[in-house]
Amino acid sequence: MPIYPWRIRLAIIALAAVASAQAQITPTFNDVLFAVVPTDAAGVDEQRMDIYVPPAGAGVGPFPCVMWIHGGGWQSGTYQNVPPAILAMRNQGFVVVSASYRLSFEAIFPAQIHDVKGAVRFLRANAATFSIDPRRIAAWGASAGGHLVALLGAAGNAPALEGASGGNLGFSSRVQVVVDYFGPTDLLNMQLDVTDPPGTVVDHDAANSPESRLIGWDQAGQGIGDIRANLSNPNAPYPELVQRTISANPISWIDSSDPPVFIGHGDADRAVPLNQSTRLEAALADAGIDRQYVIVPGAGHGGIGSVTDPLAVAFIIARIGAEPVDIPGDLNCDGLVSVGDISGFVLALTNPTQYRLQFPACDALLADMNQDGVVSVGDIAGFVALLTSAA
Repeated sequence: MPIYPWRIRLAIIALAAVASAQAQITPTFNDVLFAVVPTDAAGVDEQRMDIYVPPAGAGVGPFPCVMWIHGGGWQSGTYQNVPPAILAMRNQGFVVVSASYRLSFEAIFPAQIHDVKGAVRFLRANAATFSIDPRRIAAWGASAGGHLVALLGAAGNAPALEGASGGNLGFSSRVQVVVDYFGPTDLLNMQLDVTDPPGTVVDHDAANSPESRLIGWDQAGQGIGDIRANLSNPNAPYPELVQRTISANPISWIDSSDPPVFIGHGDADRAVPLNQSTRLEAALADAGIDRQYVIVPGAGHGGIGSVTDPLAVAFIIARIGAEPVDIPGDLNCDGLVSVGDISGFVLALTNPTQYRLQFPACDALLADMNQDGVVSVGDIAGFVALLTSAA
């Protein structure tokens, strides 16, 4: 066996450690196709995800799930780069998922949220295959990804943003927890929220800003600033542009049924103003939503993880880490009784076999509203009353 100089030995050890770490984070299911979607140029784009199942010894599934959505100004980035703190949640009994979405040069908003919602529906439709508990799904994103997960959480009951990416429309796209790292929440006021210090590296009102490209108003003389200046202009295309921009704001959709939200933001962020997260926290507070807002002094855009990652992980575990209690009437297993449960109730009542096929991780007896041990027409009145009271 050759004897290497000590520096070479250390280098070999370091390389072996890197190789070992990379081997440990190989996806269990790699590049899974979950949707084929149109682009604005009349082409098609494939949306994929990587799925990491907990290692042996992390417990017995089905497991709660945390889905990572990458940043990049809605115009760059990849699902194939998951932060270490999120990957480490596999060891705590979480399935980790990282999903793609159409970028703004491929399709303008709302294509991005349609794809993210499609990813959640796909996970629920295939929960048994991936050992996922469909009642316990968290979404975590940063920057543009933070915007999308905040919108995913806030627009859980918004048919206007559901889309049809990947199909599986019989399944809910709701999530049970959201972690938003420095995501935009009010596109019309991004530039107005800039303070000095810290200043900004982006003219958010300009036609070449990421927000303007997301909305599709990115040519000379256009931009978010032009839309804001024409909020009351009745002439085309401004009414449509205003509506599109407002619908892209997570704060536009918040209501009392939204899931818990963890927000992290550095007060020296020069890409997304801190006040964007402050706006979100205030709207959540007004709606009475469970939340935690952590401001990291001196941290810029992306520099908060050492402080916030342990807190965000604890926030998720505290809310979906334990086995949940079944909720009567929650026939689509999204943790909430809503109109989305009607189709499941009808199936449980009329075709239990088909219900089990469509919702393999759910229990048809959640439709047994009168608790007589069977699902029958006698349960209809109770379900209607429960649905009405939950609305």
